[in-house]
Amino acid sequence: MPSRSISSQQPVRRLGKGAHGILGSVVRKTLTVGFGLRGLLRGRAQRAVRALRGGDKRSVVFLRNSYYHFYYLAQALRRRGWDAVSVSFEDPNGPNANYYHGEDINLFSADSEKLRRNIEGFFAEALERFSLLHFAGDGLLSFFPANANSETPADIIRWRARGRKIAYTISGCNSGVAQSSVTRWSALGGSVVCDKCVWQLRPDICNDQKNLAWGRKVDTYCDATFTEGFPALDYQNTSKCVREPTTMCLDAAFWRPDLEVPNHLKIERKEQELIVYHSFGNYESRSKDGRNIKGTGAVIAAIERMQLEGIPVRLVFVTTARNTEVRFFQVQADVIVDQLNYGRYGAGAREGMMLGRPTVCYINPNEVASNAALPWLRDVPLVSATEETIYEVLKSLLLDEERRRKIGQAGREYALKWHSADSCARRYEAIYDLIIRGEFGGEGRRLVANGGSGWSAKPGLEEAGRF
Repeated sequence: MPSRSISSQQPVRRLGKGAHGILGSVVRKTLTVGFGLRGLLRGRAQRAVRALRGGDKRSVVFLRNSYYHFYYLAQALRRRGWDAVSVSFEDPNGPNANYYHGEDINLFSADSEKLRRNIEGFFAEALERFSLLHFAGDGLLSFFPANANSETPADIIRWRARGRKIAYTISGCNSGVAQSSVTRWSALGGSVVCDKCVWQLRPDICNDQKNLAWGRKVDTYCDATFTEGFPALDYQNTSKCVREPTTMCLDAAFWRPDLEVPNHLKIERKEQELIVYHSFGNYESRSKDGRNIKGTGAVIAAIERMQLEGIPVRLVFVTTARNTEVRFFQVQADVIVDQLNYGRYGAGAREGMMLGRPTVCYINPNEVASNAALPWLRDVPLVSATEETIYEVLKSLLLDEERRRKIGQAGREYALKWHSADSCARRYEAIYDLIIRGEFGGEGRRLVANGGSGWSAKPGLEEAGRF
């Protein structure tokens, strides 16, 4: 692991910020088992849920955490008058807590029987209350963990039988996409990203059959899949896919350029010293035997080379800090480096742009089908670099303060347009209305660029549609 690291092993804490809108007085207390509910069916919790029902009001339950995205999207939808809540079954102090910012309802219990009762109770209420289930988590298409491996999850079948709708936000490049598809697509940019990824050699995590089986299951039960700008491949290239940024959103005030940095998180720097920020969550498990999908080694080498040249630059590498605190390190950086291999941007780049910091991230805008190109992706004000070009790109950026300022400003404007919770909520609402009316998913009715015929590794497609 790089020696220049900042980490935190403290448990995640609940944010004190209250919810907006109609749920502000009840839900933001974070309903947990300790709050005295048994499945949300009795007493105070039941009365609160019933009081919040709203006739024809738009309604969605976000199931499980997608980082912090669902938490902020639910808030933004409530500001638009929705009945929207985010729900988690995870231990609020568990291994993934650093990446989350909280949820509206937490059903976790260390007692498996009590957890089951909590979920049963919530499911009964959700079935009456919400028109749309929107979930995250590959392999987890069910309210109940015990149903995860079922091809016919009873709760989901019941949900559909009641006329309720289902949406899904992908986790990453292997969400319903064959590894071989990603390999061929990434080669269009000049290199194969899978050769940099530790999961290439872990078929229990990523292989063609497993990935496509999950895609078929999602395609069977879901009305919409939100792919958030990933390349149009396999089950991320169907008429049900929303490709524009819609659910992976940020709170524009939480990530703002003028953040006041707490004293204990301030980075001490020498006069005229330049700071480069780079991070890699779960570094120990995702960087092995020379494989590192973010290109961390190349970032370190570039900075060390510049230091030998007398340029006053230093790396701040973050790996286990709580995400609620990471923004304070990011906003102090002169340049943020996200990743140098994949070809699309993720949470780190979105956060950097929203904070108004110039951000480096490799962008491969190529699509297999020309009509699947994403215009908004071509406009993204990220500075593209690979492991081979990071030294030149980073040096040029560090030595030009005015360029950094302009790129940072453009990044903030872009993030507000495409990734702020409020702008995403507006797009989400329009898509929701089509889903509820049963009008989403047909060719010509999608709100985003048609993915075209493209190509796919899905079984049964004509060979002409493949590489």
